[in-house]
Amino acid sequence: MQPYIFLDAGWTLVFPDYGLLRRVTSQRGYDIAQARWERVMAEFTWYYDDARKHGHDRWDLVHFLTWVLKQAGVEQEHIPPIVTELQAADAEKSLWCYAYPWAYETLERLAAQGYHLSVISNADGRVRRGFEGLGLARYFEEIFDSHIVGYAKPDPRLFQHAMTQVGVRPAECLYVGDLYYVDVLGANGAGMAAIHLDPYGLYDGWPGVHIPNVTALPDLLAQDLDLGDARFFPLR
Repeated sequence: MQPYIFLDAGWTLVFPDYGLLRRVTSQRGYDIAQARWERVMAEFTWYYDDARKHGHDRWDLVHFLTWVLKQAGVEQEHIPPIVTELQAADAEKSLWCYAYPWAYETLERLAAQGYHLSVISNADGRVRRGFEGLGLARYFEEIFDSHIVGYAKPDPRLFQHAMTQVGVRPAECLYVGDLYYVDVLGANGAGMAAIHLDPYGLYDGWPGVHIPNVTALPDLLAQDLDLGDARFFPLR
């Protein structure tokens, strides 16, 4: 039986606007390639997870932008005005507004193979609008936005709400996301198997099932997975 697949949004299917990041930093004399931004974003997820692992939890847009700008090589004197500019841009339109071609290709493959898909995302109420603008919404039965539902990952109630709404049981589901102590923890807490995304192998040695990005998902699913396998529940 095919599992019902829930996917995260940010850093799973949609990514920060690298073009905007390059433009606002280039205006101050920086030439930071997209590949560098991609690496820094992945490093931030590991940094955030490592902080949560050790009992610290701090995440807001200013903290995130400040951290990635510094890691990308922007001098401290330039960081506050760039953060202000990016905050303003995010207020007008979410910074998470870029989707790689491989995201569409993977969703097409999964849809063609008959998988039912929904999104569970920690967000600010704009996920559906963003997915509609990118042409991604058509692949999903439902889009569960934490701001609208009222619970945020890793609170298992967000996952439980999503399962209730689409009419599935935890044993029938698989969740895919990029933050270990948000996505895997929350899914496992709701009794749901989880796969973690780790594009650069930064989580080497962390238990669980890790894949580089969603392009690896169809081939993994073709292996007729046992979703009761303990590997899918490293944080249960």
